[in-house]
Amino acid sequence: FYAHHRIDEILNTISKVLIPGGILVTTDLLRVSDTADVSKFMEMNSMPAMLSLEEMKAALSRNGLEYSGGENLDYHCIKSSAEKAEKIIRESIPCPSLSKFKLKEKVVKNKEVSFQIIMAKKI
Repeated sequence: FYAHHRIDEILNTISKVLIPGGILVTTDLLRVSDTADVSKFMEMNSMPAMLSLEEMKAALSRNGLEYSGGENLDYHCIKSSAEKAEKIIRESIPCPSLSKFKLKEKVVKNKEVSFQIIMAKKI
């Protein structure tokens, strides 16, 4: 969502449009630990907040949604971020995002942040 500081507003709106039993499937970055690199990553991506999985589950519940599982996509996130950074370097693409891709790869690889599929059902 990249808008965890507005998570209740977002999930409340989603909950309003889902019928009971309807399914939300999304991907999101979730905080695993509080480190200087995570804070830097959040700042570089204009993220005032980043929820942990437990905080995300609580937010879903507050908004009439029941967490029904997910999947860890860390491997794919690391691979994608590394490939983007390599392409920027290889093709000499002027890009302010290079440091973002490298830091994203680092925080996910170091298990400070996790890229997850999140599934929830409207209660």
